[in-house]
Amino acid sequence: MFQRYLIPLCIVAIIYLVSTSDALTNVSAGLAILLFGMLSLGSGFRAFNGGFLENLLASSTSTSVRSVAFGSIATAVMQSSSLVSVLSISFVSAALLSLAQGIGVIFGANLGNSAGSWLIAGVSGMKISALALPLIVGGVLFNFQSSKTSKGIGQIFVGIGFFFLGVGYIKEGFEEYKEIVDFSQYSMEGLSGVLLFVGLGALMTAIVQSSHATLTIIISAFAAGSMSYENALAATLGTSVGGVMTAVIASVSTNVDGKRLAMANCIFNFGIALLVIATFDYFMWVNSTISALLGFGEDSVLRIAVFHTLFNLVGVVLLLPFIPKIAKLLESLMKDEDSQVDKPLYVSDTIVQYQNTALIALTREVYHLYENAFELIAHALGFSRHDIRSEKDIEEVLKEHIWNRANEDDVDIEIFYIKKIKVLFNAILDFSTEAQAHTQDKEHIYKFAMLTSASRHIIEAIKNMELLQPNLKKNSLSRNQILSSEYNALRTHLALLLRSIEQINTDEEIHPQVAIVKLKSQKKAFKKIDKDSIVHIESILSKKEISVPSGTSLLNAVGFSHNIAKELANAIIQIQKTRLEFEDTPNELEESAEGRISE
Repeated sequence: MFQRYLIPLCIVAIIYLVSTSDALTNVSAGLAILLFGMLSLGSGFRAFNGGFLENLLASSTSTSVRSVAFGSIATAVMQSSSLVSVLSISFVSAALLSLAQGIGVIFGANLGNSAGSWLIAGVSGMKISALALPLIVGGVLFNFQSSKTSKGIGQIFVGIGFFFLGVGYIKEGFEEYKEIVDFSQYSMEGLSGVLLFVGLGALMTAIVQSSHATLTIIISAFAAGSMSYENALAATLGTSVGGVMTAVIASVSTNVDGKRLAMANCIFNFGIALLVIATFDYFMWVNSTISALLGFGEDSVLRIAVFHTLFNLVGVVLLLPFIPKIAKLLESLMKDEDSQVDKPLYVSDTIVQYQNTALIALTREVYHLYENAFELIAHALGFSRHDIRSEKDIEEVLKEHIWNRANEDDVDIEIFYIKKIKVLFNAILDFSTEAQAHTQDKEHIYKFAMLTSASRHIIEAIKNMELLQPNLKKNSLSRNQILSSEYNALRTHLALLLRSIEQINTDEEIHPQVAIVKLKSQKKAFKKIDKDSIVHIESILSKKEISVPSGTSLLNAVGFSHNIAKELANAIIQIQKTRLEFEDTPNELEESAEGRISE
């Protein structure tokens, strides 16, 4: 009961403490406004999730250098290394980027984050309100527009405006009350001072989840004289260490590849931090030399921006050649969990708001579900996946795989369902629902619904397999040769259907319209087999070649096998429909596809 009120009570206590000091009020208000600006800025760029950023990321990361360049430029433009880091983690976890490509983007994001320190330092000498307030006004006006793009631009303007306004409040707080908000009283020389302020910068960044906010405090404190130059540089280094928390948190809900990428981010930031701490005096000298060459005086806050860029650039230059080796090292050290329970490989909360990426990830997860269902059905029929996918005659395979009367090779469908089907199906349903809630695009909503429907068809096929299995093996091994041959015929027909579906799935060049027509033809063929089987069963029943109970069970088995065929074909048809243009109508599809087949 107490936990329910804990956070509200803490917020009230913080409000009270802040209100007791004018200095704390100014600095805290500035920090809150700046963080709100960062949130608005991120929301504005996410409004363009129609695929531009995702397509750019996918097409601009073919090499390590291009990956780093993309990460740097994207972060500098969007002023959010967190957004770029989370997006790259999402892409890697969804298998849309390789681990090495993702590492390059993450390294570049750290370098691009340095642009924020130049921006903060650059505007610290200006009258911020002259720039911030017009941007906020313009942003609000854009938000009144109906189009999603206009609202996104409005959010970006509002975000930049509040960002500048927050910087202004923090700056004023340190200038007017530098005796009260004074970091210089904790100033220390040498390694102890470096470690203290690196830790302080890391802690502040980890708490507020924004290196920009911490940099604003550091730069404002240095400008006001309440933090020494050496301590300001150390605290700036600490912001990079604390900044890894965002990527680590984002990776929690991803698969092992997402976690590997978050670890690569930790390696970069902790590695460069250790290097700079060990050679801090040398870095200070290099920073002072570069600053002097650029014409920055000893009291210029731009020297902090130079330092921020310097150590990130050194980190990128040193680690860029080793990105492939880092990727291999992480893959060898961070193995996928050896769990009997299959987990989602592609869908995660981090990508649900990016509609194109979400659609690709959901498609792959539905195929993942189908692969598990394929394995289950193949084994329940007495075949292996290799048998189905091979070019061997199914009749010959059937003769090679004579079922053992013992139950040692039997598949427990219920246990298999719990371990390899249920978790995936639930994840697909949850992800699809969330993804549809994050988009207003009718085409994407339609395709998400199609994929959800496909997964339901797969589940129905498994349920029918569970109903078919008890009598399938027993009667396939029956001493009554007629009964045995009928059940083996069912096994053969289903195996052939699985093979034809596999051929469609593995044919990368097949047009979805052609695939849909082929699958519908398979459904019709199986329906005819079903009808012919019923007539044949009635015939052998009338001749009393099998008993009435056996005939009843056989008729049920024919119905279950027909349902399995129908549900599997429908599942792949639904998936193929997501590959089509939204405007295509069913009639147009079939006419066009039949024309393609006849050609």
